[in-house]
Amino acid sequence: MKKRYYAMFAGIIAIGITLGILYLEVWRDSGVQLPEDILLETVSAESYDFENMEPKVRLIEFYYTQCPDVCPLTTQRMMHLREMLKEEGVYGKEVEFISVSIDPENDTPERIKKYMDTYAISPEEEGWTFLRGSLKDTKAFAEPFRFRFQDRGTDYIVHDSFTYLIDQDNYLIEKFSMGEGFDKEKVFKRIMRTVD
Repeated sequence: MKKRYYAMFAGIIAIGITLGILYLEVWRDSGVQLPEDILLETVSAESYDFENMEPKVRLIEFYYTQCPDVCPLTTQRMMHLREMLKEEGVYGKEVEFISVSIDPENDTPERIKKYMDTYAISPEEEGWTFLRGSLKDTKAFAEPFRFRFQDRGTDYIVHDSFTYLIDQDNYLIEKFSMGEGFDKEKVFKRIMRTVD
């Protein structure tokens, strides 16, 4: 009799853990949409309006130029991903990258342009847009993705480490780890499945 209760209790625990994982990995992010009422600006000081964008698959990266680890590594891997997408003929036409600075006080347009130069990204490039805005607007843009960041008064900003894949209807379809965990092959395959 006791064994039956232990088995039933273990089964209930296993179901609870499974539901918790499903919630964190799938259900919690379903319905997350790119915010339309936020206005950010490009490094050329042009307004970037999220409300009237062409339908494209978009990879959203949050970064800051002085980040010592995951941000530059992610940008570098996205640079390689860009080349893979160019070979398929979808980069810029059906797929776009958007990189949003989480340090608008220090990431001036000049500093961002220097960061872009490091990765051979031109401000005029069709397909990859670097944006910045007020801290308030940046937090409002990051909020639907549950991307958290905080400047604790040191030289480094503590932040989450995910990039976000958005479909043609501006809904979040998948998130990917940044830094070492950013698997460009996996991201490439997911993008191509979404484009097709």
